[in-house]
Amino acid sequence: MQSQHIPLIQSAAGATSAEPIKIVVPFPPGGIDLILNLLLPELSKRLGQQVHLVNHPGGTGAHGSLEVANAQPDGLTLLFASQGPLVYQPQLSLVGYDPQRSFVPVCRVTSTPSVLMASGSSAFNNVADVVAAAEAAPGRIAYSSPGTGGLPHIGMAAFAKVMGLDLQHKPMAGAAAAIKALKDGEAELIAEQLPTAIALASEGARIIGVFAPHRLSTLPHVPTMIEQGCDLSFQSWNALMAPANTPTTTLKRLGDACLAALVEATHALNQKMGVDPAYLGSAQTATFIASELDRACELTRRSGLIPQK
Repeated sequence: MQSQHIPLIQSAAGATSAEPIKIVVPFPPGGIDLILNLLLPELSKRLGQQVHLVNHPGGTGAHGSLEVANAQPDGLTLLFASQGPLVYQPQLSLVGYDPQRSFVPVCRVTSTPSVLMASGSSAFNNVADVVAAAEAAPGRIAYSSPGTGGLPHIGMAAFAKVMGLDLQHKPMAGAAAAIKALKDGEAELIAEQLPTAIALASEGARIIGVFAPHRLSTLPHVPTMIEQGCDLSFQSWNALMAPANTPTTTLKRLGDACLAALVEATHALNQKMGVDPAYLGSAQTATFIASELDRACELTRRSGLIPQK
């Protein structure tokens, strides 16, 4: 996105509100809140309101998401969440909200491929190495995740199921803890979004497969999982959501401000997080999430985590 002049976003009444906006991030600090923090100054400026972030972890994102689902639809309590609590966690648990009926999208913010990573202390350079080691010692090879029921867990469970492997799941308290487990050698594998993976690769971990239909231009020498005999593809994304029944005028105002903030923060997002904006408006995001929900159902089915009827 190129920088451009975007005027101050005013409310439907023509004047900005003095009431602060709370954006709930349903995970511990050190994850997607790092992305949101880069947007907050410009969001506050464009809206003419204080916008602040609150981490409300628990239930792999379900607890904070439920808080927003139960909030008043006045545009003052929002959710910044990844795909986990919005389409994956509801597949496995009673979360107390309906991913399609309890929220309405403001916008999609980012979207990035997921990759398979091996710890620097492991001897894994490709999927074949993982298969050989797991078959030689069933249950010994471990993968970490930010918690039970999120995409990193379900994606890796599906990988194990598709490949016929017995892998050990080590759920951690958030993304930062899951990454630390990989760095410390407590886990040998992790399914991670591309920007984080590239940063980890610079510290010794290895990207050994891409969960995408085609190779990535940023990693042309890393084969897809499909090329390596594992027919799986999924992506990571983040979206700003509001409680259901939030007025369309409010959604438009918030979405315009988010777009302006993304334009302003494009360079910082790329340099600090290795991610580019992937903005979609409210209606487009609703369509996108509906398609992702279908993908989540299929991936969860393939993971074997839900008993087949």
